[in-house]
Amino acid sequence: MPPSLLPVEILESVFRFLSQPALAVVARSGPAVYPVALRVLYRDLSVSNSPHDAPPSVVRTLAKRPDIARHVRCFALALDQSESLFHSFLATALSAMPALVSLDIFTDAASWVLPDTLVYTQLQHFACSFPFDSRVAAFLNNAPALESVQVESTSLESPLVAASLPRLAEFTGCSSAAAVVVPGRPVESIHINSGELTEDLVPALAKSTAMVTVLSITTSSSPMPLLQTLGQHLPHIMYLRITSTCNLPAPPTTIFYQQVAEALAFFPNLQSFELSGMYWPSSKQPHNPQRVWQSQPFTTESAPQDEVVDLYSNTADFFFS
Repeated sequence: MPPSLLPVEILESVFRFLSQPALAVVARSGPAVYPVALRVLYRDLSVSNSPHDAPPSVVRTLAKRPDIARHVRCFALALDQSESLFHSFLATALSAMPALVSLDIFTDAASWVLPDTLVYTQLQHFACSFPFDSRVAAFLNNAPALESVQVESTSLESPLVAASLPRLAEFTGCSSAAAVVVPGRPVESIHINSGELTEDLVPALAKSTAMVTVLSITTSSSPMPLLQTLGQHLPHIMYLRITSTCNLPAPPTTIFYQQVAEALAFFPNLQSFELSGMYWPSSKQPHNPQRVWQSQPFTTESAPQDEVVDLYSNTADFFFS
């Protein structure tokens, strides 16, 4: 049967199995399949200097062809690009993508590229390298369906609208931004990848309207007082990873092991705990749902594979110009 006689749904299903270069060839094969192949080809775009991703020139194509840009659902860009002309093309292209579901922008923040007024009603994931200022806050206010957000250092000039991000479930970013974004929102998973989480910031994370069950943090504080504060404010954590730059005992003493194990008892739902590369094993006793944390940890390299839980387990020139 000629492709022109097949239902669009079947053509789309078949085209999804093709490589992007093959899709580009198919798109040029005839007017009957062109719009379907084009839609699949541009649905998920990753732009970088890598030979496995779309070239930077595709941004210019999207800016000049809004009829193509509207097909994009997932867009990721990772480029060290400071040219104002490129940023102008990028801003125009993003303004032509109202149906985005996922957006990752990691580039020089010298020029503003995110749309200021466009409402992204379907956007579920957003990550950027821009400072978390009033412009980023305004963008987040216009994305009511966001479930996952990653933002960098904060210089917030005006707060988020109280009713913004009503579905936010996962936050990744610096500790100061977490203290602004998490309170009043149903955040269950928090990953602090810059700055540090101090005892003073923990109560802000506890203002999530959902139970925080996953927490990964960096800190220069001693882990023991921080563990006690976490147990007091966030007792429902199931997966906890702490990377501490504080000088731990070298080698850790038996007393230190016991103190950590005792602190973990304040987390009744805790399933997995890691401290600076040390994984604490646990066991369950018959007729006792609470885990018993052992006082002798081992490294993740030596842990049984089924016991270690990963907290984060969240083509080149074929585009038309």
